[in-house]
Amino acid sequence: MSTQRNTRQRRKTSRSTKLLGEIVKFARSEAGRSPPRFLSALRSAFPRLSIHLFEAKGRRLTSVEKSTPINKLVTENDINACLIDRKAIESRSGAKTNLLVPVLVNGSASMLVLAVRSSRSTIDVEEFAALVNAYANILSLFQVSERDALTELFNRRMLDRTLPDRMLGLSSPRRRSSDPASAHLALMDLDRFKKINDTFGHLHGDEVLLQFSGLMKQNFRASDLLVRYGGEEFVVIINDATMANCEMVFNRFREKVAEHWFPDIGHVTVSIGAVRIERQSSPAEVLDQADKSLYFAKRSGRNRVCIYEQLGNEGLIKGYTPESDDASAYKEKRKLPTRRKPLRQRAKSRAGSAH
Repeated sequence: MSTQRNTRQRRKTSRSTKLLGEIVKFARSEAGRSPPRFLSALRSAFPRLSIHLFEAKGRRLTSVEKSTPINKLVTENDINACLIDRKAIESRSGAKTNLLVPVLVNGSASMLVLAVRSSRSTIDVEEFAALVNAYANILSLFQVSERDALTELFNRRMLDRTLPDRMLGLSSPRRRSSDPASAHLALMDLDRFKKINDTFGHLHGDEVLLQFSGLMKQNFRASDLLVRYGGEEFVVIINDATMANCEMVFNRFREKVAEHWFPDIGHVTVSIGAVRIERQSSPAEVLDQADKSLYFAKRSGRNRVCIYEQLGNEGLIKGYTPESDDASAYKEKRKLPTRRKPLRQRAKSRAGSAH
């Protein structure tokens, strides 16, 4: 009996160690990618259980996959008891037993795990709940270090960590270079934001940033990476979209911002510079190309979207080589204004002025 108990304990320890190792690898991934991978890992570790994962979006619990709504699987009372008490609960439904475990990220229930077992399957409730809590704790740690405190968007640290991996995936031999659907990075800057701070004060400026970030969350997909790059500059990375679709999406967002009424401020506009992530040699080059496009949008009247490739093909970006590699296919159409400071110098200037 003692030997069997020790064997079960070793298996449980091995399973927990393996699953925790997997969780650490994917818990840092951006919104939309971590929850499905966590669900897959749980199902792999506990194959005899029927496991579902639901994300808390406002007052609704939405499945991370297209499956049965949670209210069809468990009662409203059990859901409320789990979320209010913020701890794992068990309930019976006929011949099945439901285990509900909340995923508490920085004190808030961001997700809910539902494990359904039949009379023939067993589960160590403490082990299962401990693994879910471990996932929540890791998410909490990463959210503190890689989220902007004001807007709750990802911060520059997150972008610096993930952009090289994105570029590596896009340059993979398996990916056809002729594929028109690619990832695009946009650098967005609120127009005349310094004037808002100077006229209305920094509290009103922070409120504009909060509402602007809210518009970003509403208008971009969950799979898109949303970053507060610094100050009034933001970054969006859109995956698997053509250049035409990206231009349409960014223009639609620009129009939404221009139509939005910011209390006490009125209307605010945004300028956007975008580039396809494909041929660049480094993340710094991607950001520099987006910055050149943003600079052109600013100098061309603000409240507009400029695409790096389009500007290059029209001869409006110095040093751009067209995809045809035919230098005679383009010429510089106008003299560009003096270049503004690089991104890193601007970030240092902002940090210095803050002190």
